[in-house]
Amino acid sequence: MLPVLSLLPLLALPAWSLDDASMRARSVYQLVTDRFALPGNGTTACDPSQMKYCGGTWQTVIDHLDYIQGMGFDTVWISPVVENINDTTAIGQAYHGYWTLNPANLNSHFGSADDLKALSKALHDRSMYLQVDVVINHVAATSSSTFQPSSAYGAFSQSSDYHPFCWIQDYTNQTEVEDCWLGDSNVALADLNSESDTVQNYWNGWIKQLIADYNIDAIRLDTVKHVPHASWKSFTSSFDVFNQGEVLNDDPAYIASYQKNASVNPFNYAVYYPVTFTFNSTKFSMDQLISMVDQVKGNFSDPTLLGNFLNNHDNPRFESYQTDKAMIKNAHAYPLVTDGIPYVYYGSEAGFNGGADPANREPLWTTAYNTSSDMYRFFTSLNAARAAAGAANNSFYQTQMNLTGMTANELLVAKPPLISLLSNRGSSSSSEDITIPVSQTQWAPNTAIIDAVSCNTFTTNAGGDLVVKIENGQPRVFIADAQKGKVCDPSLFKNETSVPASSKPKGGAGKVNASFGLLAVLGAAASCMLL
Repeated sequence: MLPVLSLLPLLALPAWSLDDASMRARSVYQLVTDRFALPGNGTTACDPSQMKYCGGTWQTVIDHLDYIQGMGFDTVWISPVVENINDTTAIGQAYHGYWTLNPANLNSHFGSADDLKALSKALHDRSMYLQVDVVINHVAATSSSTFQPSSAYGAFSQSSDYHPFCWIQDYTNQTEVEDCWLGDSNVALADLNSESDTVQNYWNGWIKQLIADYNIDAIRLDTVKHVPHASWKSFTSSFDVFNQGEVLNDDPAYIASYQKNASVNPFNYAVYYPVTFTFNSTKFSMDQLISMVDQVKGNFSDPTLLGNFLNNHDNPRFESYQTDKAMIKNAHAYPLVTDGIPYVYYGSEAGFNGGADPANREPLWTTAYNTSSDMYRFFTSLNAARAAAGAANNSFYQTQMNLTGMTANELLVAKPPLISLLSNRGSSSSSEDITIPVSQTQWAPNTAIIDAVSCNTFTTNAGGDLVVKIENGQPRVFIADAQKGKVCDPSLFKNETSVPASSKPKGGAGKVNASFGLLAVLGAAASCMLL
């Protein structure tokens, strides 16, 4: 007999799944499940360089949802949830979740099916959303040329389910990128034959069941460029929730092909690189960034559905090669005040500065979940400003921004009713007067304006222009006082907690010297195993 609940009309159940329109308004907090929190508020040491499981679970994410929601994030992206190989290899264990063994099973290190359902429910009870990472390109093996599939891999137990073994050597050869294998001799990522009807049909049914079983609201797609467009189109058409996909490349035309031809909404790697360059040195002008944004607008069918980010689990943290606090704030502000869906990687609010993988997968419990840090407040303020702009203008999220270089070091982001000034002058710079013209803001004369970062108020002049100073290189994020919503409301910070000095993080392992920070970014992109 079916459970009584299943006999109720579907309309009686809450519809939590996210589509394109509802995803635009979301603000996403990405976490590595194993590194976010320990059971019982544990503080056991966890050395990222050991690349081993440290003990985070789905239940411990539930235990700390106040911390995430307190910053204004309404969506949580967690690590892949399926069973991984359980070996301890020369490059560690599968704590990150990207070394799939059997996709029909869950990763028991993270908890049970009931635990994952409980996480989904806990988020929905807070009007928050769950985004789950999904890997359909490969499974993992501790052998390469001698790999023999078996029943341990569930549905993928036959040699015909895989492309023949070969390492990817030439990333300009798309056939090789799609058919050959990622990984190395320690852990080979056996490339599934995505063109096979057997493989495709399994994945299409699997994803529908996963979403239904755990009430998942959005999907993150791993290793997108390693699967053909047609396979992605078939896969994404099999489910109704929003997807965001990783296309690790800096060419906007190449990345855009996946939105146009594969129904995948990519992360905005095309803009990621100029953002990291622009805010890494006072010597860079805003021109490269503005030019790339123009190219993105010209290539993508809908830039407002791209995923914006500064840090993630695949790239060195920006803080590993830039220590200037003003530069860091400006760089982090960019994803939250521009077109697209903002993603913030856990630990950014705590000042983590881990370099390339595995140093950028630090344990968050070393911070005691401090909610009074400067960056925690910063993200809280920017999320409030973005939400206020969306509430004030129902077309805010889908209306494309206009970028203007006000000086060589200042960028105006006009996305009314949110108007932002970003700078790469740095903390030690002198102040700079900037006049923001009414043509960019739509503000009336003598309008009261508030800066969400400093909480200072300003007034437009008789012509509607706003004259402000950039001080100590700090970003400014403006909205009309009448539209400010919760911006600078003391209630945003009512749950602040601090930690003793002895408990504060002393920086992530693997810190990269600023003098070669840009090389670190490029090197990580070139050598990344997409784990």
